[in-house]
Amino acid sequence: MSFEFSRRNFMKYTAVAAVALAGASLFTGCKNSGDSYNLLKEGAGELTVLQVTAAMGKYDDKSKKYTAPDITGTTIKFPMKITNNRTNPIYVTPNNFKVVVTSSDGKNVKKYSVTIEDALKDTNLKKGSSVSGNVTAQGVDLKEGDVVVLTYCPDLQYNEYSLNWKLTVPKKESSASTTSTTT
Repeated sequence: MSFEFSRRNFMKYTAVAAVALAGASLFTGCKNSGDSYNLLKEGAGELTVLQVTAAMGKYDDKSKKYTAPDITGTTIKFPMKITNNRTNPIYVTPNNFKVVVTSSDGKNVKKYSVTIEDALKDTNLKKGSSVSGNVTAQGVDLKEGDVVVLTYCPDLQYNEYSLNWKLTVPKKESSASTTSTTT
């Protein structure tokens, strides 16, 4: 019996191993690990990334749904609840958030810094703990049809992972003027 391993055999087995590895990675792509890079939710709701769950909006126990904040003024208050499910503690500071407004035609983009309530701030949010409070953007210039995106990055060391909530400024309802004619 020969234990000789030729260059040709080495190349053949390497190719077989590469194909097997590529095929196996296709199956792992089917599983939702919850660590997609930039999660986006239209409207209010809950998202999870890097084992951190954040909910934007007010939760209604009766309907079991989140409702989005009013985004018609120059100040927007986003109600947030953040829960850490990671082993290591996380920071929750204003640096974790940003607000971006894109015009309805997509041509103008404005970024706004935010403030957060003291109840939401935590520089050592431990595993299993939650904080709640408002994230506020002030001086926001909004027009009908503009798109407002609130972004939360739970771990700034891994800033490619973020949670995003997209809200659209509602169009104003035109009041039909009634004219009465008298004869």
